Amino acid sequence: SLLTPLMCFALSVASIASEQACSADSTTSTTFDHGLASLVLMTNTPPPSAPSVQIRGRRMLVNSWRPEFPEYIGAPRTADFPLVVTVGNSANASIADYGKAAAALMAERLVTHGAVKFSGLPLKDGVDFSMFTEALEWNAVKLGGGGTERKDVTRFVRTASEEPDEHTIEPHMDMAHSVAHPKRIAFFCAAGPPPGAGGETVLTDMRGVYADLSAQGIPELFATHGGVSYQKRLWSAEHVNHTYTWQQFFFTHELENAIDQVRKRDAGANVDESGVITFQEVLPATFAHPTTGEQLWFNGVHTNHRSYYEEAEHVDTSDGSPMHTVFADGTDIPDATMAAIRVAIWSNSIAMALKTGDVVVVDNMLASHGRMGWVPGNPRKVLLTHFQ
Repeated sequence: SLLTPLMCFALSVASIASEQACSADSTTSTTFDHGLASLVLMTNTPPPSAPSVQIRGRRMLVNSWRPEFPEYIGAPRTADFPLVVTVGNSANASIADYGKAAAALMAERLVTHGAVKFSGLPLKDGVDFSMFTEALEWNAVKLGGGGTERKDVTRFVRTASEEPDEHTIEPHMDMAHSVAHPKRIAFFCAAGPPPGAGGETVLTDMRGVYADLSAQGIPELFATHGGVSYQKRLWSAEHVNHTYTWQQFFFTHELENAIDQVRKRDAGANVDESGVITFQEVLPATFAHPTTGEQLWFNGVHTNHRSYYEEAEHVDTSDGSPMHTVFADGTDIPDATMAAIRVAIWSNSIAMALKTGDVVVVDNMLASHGRMGWVPGNPRKVLLTHFQ
């Protein structure tokens, strides 16, 4: 009869479907259990999607008019950058349990991937995020000398930036322009922007950036000139309304304390009669990663260049730029070189729309970070903690 062949065919199709489902499950995720917490690592290549975040021609973005800039960037293209992790079946796990599990996972994976994104953690606010970061048992720090205004939330949790909503922040490594910089950074999305409003978080694969720049001889060019000179100018908050002040940079209201910190960086720092401190820091453009030994492009040559501040409408440069970069021997960095650096950075970047509760952890040498501007008035709040 026809019944037996049809039944056999149905059983065969069901068997094939079952095998395909199992195969898909085994290749799309891996479970990482640690104590009471279970984490799921997404290992499949993300589905292809059209890049949708405009870069070329974007308003208030330095060099974006150049034709070599990528027209758009989009979602992650591989499962390698960043590593995406979700919460598994661990209903009894506490925030501390998840923090300990995350630390164990990242001890194996952070240097490999450069960045890890966690979704589904039971974090609601800055206090929860602080509990999570404490459980990592890393050395949390609050470093002075950074170029971005931030507000304190808890002892080691601060807002990521207080720049205007519409301002796009170029991808950068925190405080790579200074001798004092964090080794790792954890970000917490306390309020994610609504779809279509912008505000995407940008991550940049710095291994790819170094490879692209090396192919053009740019690291060697900087080495020939002795590295990078970061020329910095900090006003006194008593005389200006902007945030590029020594009070903001060094968390002090005592000029002598600020001068002490500055002269650890530059013994020849100058202070004028208005309390304006002028100094420089001279550093290499590349550094070896402390764990892998690989050479990486680690500096703030583009985001500390005066072109960044002159393009930013909210920064008053009528009395000079707060920062500028030149070669360490004092010669100007050619415009074409600055553009090539920015092209390499944006070409190795992805953009993610973080959701409320998401956490992103980066190795500050392997992954730079930034943010796209968004439609003013829409909610977006990201907090961070630095680690040495």
